[in-house]
Amino acid sequence: MAQVLTNNTTLAYAIESSPGVLPGSPSWKTLEPNNIGAFGAEITTVARNPISALRQRRKGTVVDLDASSEHDADLTIASLVDFAEGFFYALATNADLTFVGRSVNATGFIIPAATAAQAAKLQFTAGGPISLVFSAGYQTAANNGMKPLTADTALAGTAIAFAGAVVETAPTNAEVSIAGIRAEAGDLAFSRTGDIGTLTSGNGASVNPVNFTTLGLTVGQKVHIGGLLAANQFAGAGSIKSLGYARIRAIAAASLTLDKLDSRLINSDGTSTGAGGTEIPTDLLFGRFIRNVPVTSAEFIRRTYQFEAGYDQLYETDPPTPVADPDGFEYVIGNYANEMTWEMPLTDKSTVTFGFVALNSDSLVDNSGRKTNAATPIAPLQTGAFNTSADFARLRIADVDSTGLTSDFKDMTVTVGNGVTPEKVLGRLGARYVNLGNFELDIETEALFTSPLVVARIKANTTATMDWILRNDDGAIAADIPSCTIGNGGKSFPLNESVRIALEVQAHADSFFGTSFSLSLFPATPAHPAL
Repeated sequence: MAQVLTNNTTLAYAIESSPGVLPGSPSWKTLEPNNIGAFGAEITTVARNPISALRQRRKGTVVDLDASSEHDADLTIASLVDFAEGFFYALATNADLTFVGRSVNATGFIIPAATAAQAAKLQFTAGGPISLVFSAGYQTAANNGMKPLTADTALAGTAIAFAGAVVETAPTNAEVSIAGIRAEAGDLAFSRTGDIGTLTSGNGASVNPVNFTTLGLTVGQKVHIGGLLAANQFAGAGSIKSLGYARIRAIAAASLTLDKLDSRLINSDGTSTGAGGTEIPTDLLFGRFIRNVPVTSAEFIRRTYQFEAGYDQLYETDPPTPVADPDGFEYVIGNYANEMTWEMPLTDKSTVTFGFVALNSDSLVDNSGRKTNAATPIAPLQTGAFNTSADFARLRIADVDSTGLTSDFKDMTVTVGNGVTPEKVLGRLGARYVNLGNFELDIETEALFTSPLVVARIKANTTATMDWILRNDDGAIAADIPSCTIGNGGKSFPLNESVRIALEVQAHADSFFGTSFSLSLFPATPAHPAL
């Protein structure tokens, strides 16, 4: 008899083509769970219990089945991207500009024939504007990193051209993603009035201005003004660099209107001095963007997943004898994203729990019954864990006019819920359909009691806003809650420490942005120097 060890258990997933059904050639991806909280079916049986002189129960019958999958993992770019679209029930914008497992020829990355949408966003004009892509996971160092395009990717084009390409057959998890745009020298300028900024193109002696409406940007998305290198960052006064994150409020061909500006962002005319120096080519960094949307939106999706658990040596015999297919595999099918919980404890790594409601689970099989391509899953790539000490680039609750309320938090738990429930019908074991509830985001946190404004906002039920940004070497995650209310307000008084206040944040639909919660995902942003 086999001993199935937890440490030898594997977990992988594939995206289904329809609920409970895999595509003909699915792509499986390995997961890195810290814990598997639930997996498979829970069967309910009801025994017969008639009035009888036997005074015993009789054999019952199976009456119900509830299937689910839940696991928690360290918060990484990979773990979040795996399921972000599923939990938001929305397609990410610019997701069409992420390419996985694409080999390199002497010109650049080989891609399938570019669609009209992809070709429009992959831009190259000599001197600028030039699209930027970021690549990772290649064995050849020269094929990794920030890559400015060296040629236009035309409709049906099959290459993203970059300088210094080295021919390589790509590892299956190698990835290339849109990372931003590099403007012609002096083309971009930035001005700021309070917490409203304007990024304009067509300045200086530029000939080919950036057209912001062609980049796949979305109102509500976070961008980073300034590139990875100082040579591609706005200069301010003296040695100061004007760079940082901002949120898009409006998009026009020649300008972006921005808010939620980093304090580092100051006026600059796009020259080496910030005012009248040598013109420099400035980068605008961005990536994918995802938010909750109405069911009527073209971005709305109902994505389902299939999970595989691998049980080492499950079919091994006792006493040991040669067994052709000793491993066992279990599949939970038709998984709808239900609840996602981020834990951000004090001075620790951040973790995330993913909970799914499933239609059913298949019977256990050995290797011979394993599903198509499941034996060759793709390994995760961006697996650097985010910590809660050094990786926060921004964290605060503020009034909607950006008046700060608090930025001193002791911990934070973020819960995204979709109210998924199974719908059962007569004649079917397990769920026939799945009902989708409202998208809800709640945060529980404890902050230092540093301002009376927090209590005032709680009592007045004032609309506030909240955002946070996590950044490490794998990229950045910028989370934004445009509108929310703050509750609780209970205080605690730990001896020899600061007074603390408990806060409960509830997000609600914002009248301007039309959403409750959004994530902007960057493949790369610079580490900011100390102010």
